[in-house]
Amino acid sequence: MRTLQKRTRGFTLIELLVVIAIIAILIAILLPAVQKARESARRTQCINNLKQLALAMHNYESAHSVFPPGMISTLRLGDITAAGVPQYRDPREPYEDNQNLGLHGTSWMFHILPYVEQGNVADMWRTDFNVYGNAEIQYDNSQNLIWQRIGYAPAQAEIPGFYCPSRRGKVDVKSFSFNKFLDTDAPRKLSTGIRGGGNDYAGCAGSGVVFNPLTRSPYDLSPDQIAFYNNQVRTPANNFNQIGNNLGMLYANSSVRMADIKDGTSQTIIISEAERFEGLKIRIPNNFDQVANDGWAWGGAASMFSTLDGPNKQKFYGFAGSAHGDLCMVALADGSSRSVSKSISLQIWQALGNISGGVPATF
Repeated sequence: MRTLQKRTRGFTLIELLVVIAIIAILIAILLPAVQKARESARRTQCINNLKQLALAMHNYESAHSVFPPGMISTLRLGDITAAGVPQYRDPREPYEDNQNLGLHGTSWMFHILPYVEQGNVADMWRTDFNVYGNAEIQYDNSQNLIWQRIGYAPAQAEIPGFYCPSRRGKVDVKSFSFNKFLDTDAPRKLSTGIRGGGNDYAGCAGSGVVFNPLTRSPYDLSPDQIAFYNNQVRTPANNFNQIGNNLGMLYANSSVRMADIKDGTSQTIIISEAERFEGLKIRIPNNFDQVANDGWAWGGAASMFSTLDGPNKQKFYGFAGSAHGDLCMVALADGSSRSVSKSISLQIWQALGNISGGVPATF
């Protein structure tokens, strides 16, 4: 007697293709929503990073009665006469390969390390070395050779709160900006190269011209020069952040007090996301304005910006910029943080960048 076996029916090719098509449609529908949710979470984290930095600024101010300097620099270049070439900070000070000279070049981010739970990095810092010396692991003569044991010098410490999560979580020299001081101008390159110590946030130096275009070093006008330029017709070239009502919270050797913020702490930017040109990936000299500096320890173009032009323009390393589309995150001097649209009025943006412009900056 023959036994009949039930035949199991599988998917036909058409049915399989239909299932694949449905899955592809669902992925196409859900993926943008997932990406949008992730970016929303990253924006929230970025705003929180800025808030923590602003609170650290307030803690520093409570301890020292002033906000930290935008950068510390002891050397100047240029003419000190009123009608001469405006003087600026010597760009060699941070990367001069000669230690124990009392050189600095450090940024405001270095000074708030103890207030962002990075006191261990601050403790490793050699105050008799400049920034370059504190970035070169071979210069380690610390007690117990701590730099050698942990594998990096303090200026190359990776600090998560100094990075925008939509951009990166660590230094990425292939995809992002580079440190001009370390890569091109230093007499000697670091033995390990750049392996850490990047930053995506910068302090507001004001609403005028901050950097010498040839050296990228911040201008630092003498009192006579400030008086001279205050009496000149303003031009794009001489509208310095130190003249008129352009001065911001964090500039070269600044010591801004809470009482100096005449426009109100809720109407003054203290920190913003820094322009890094991650979308452009331009690294050629003839487009040098679109190559940013990088490094939280380095005072100057890596850690300061101007509100002379609006955010997210992707035109100049010394302006604000973000990886959040049309939004740029900022922290205000009252300790709050928020997003600012790329389409913000330039007049309002500039007013937000200075501490005593006398122009309402409601936004």
